Amino acid sequence: MNSTTIASLTTVRLQQHEGRDGVLTVIPDDGPFGLGIAIRRVFTITSVPAGGMRGDHAHRDCTQVVICLKGRVSIEVDDARDTITILLESAGEGLSIPPGLWNKLIFEGPDTVLAVFCDQPYAESDYVRDRFAYEAFKGVRR
Repeated sequence: MNSTTIASLTTVRLQQHEGRDGVLTVIPDDGPFGLGIAIRRVFTITSVPAGGMRGDHAHRDCTQVVICLKGRVSIEVDDARDTITILLESAGEGLSIPPGLWNKLIFEGPDTVLAVFCDQPYAESDYVRDRFAYEAFKGVRR
C-alpha cells in the first residue's frame, strides 16, 4: 500500500445515545460494520503521560480505526510527502488509517483512553518502524 496518501484518511462517526444514566456509543457488528473494516484485532492504550507518544510507525497491510474513548489525542499522519494532524476528543468519532501511512499519536494526559480496531491480526512483519525504510517503501528519495 505504498500508494496511499493522507487523502486516503477517513473519519468514522459512531452512533451515540445520551440518557440520564450516561452515553451509550454503538459500534455496529454488521459485516465491515460501520468502521469500514472487518475486525480481526482490538486493543486499548491507556495511562500514557501528557505529551507522550505512541505509534510512530506505518503498517504494510493493516487498516486501523482509532477511537478516543476518553480525553484527547492528536494524531499526526503523513505519507512521506504531506502531513496532517487530526484531534480526536469524542467517543463518537474515530479516524480510519489505511496501510502505508506513518502515524504518531500524542496524548494530552494520562486519563486518555484509546480503542484501536484492526482488520489484521498482529504481525511484526506488517510494521515499518524505521523512517528511512518507510520513505523507501513510499518511493521517496532524499
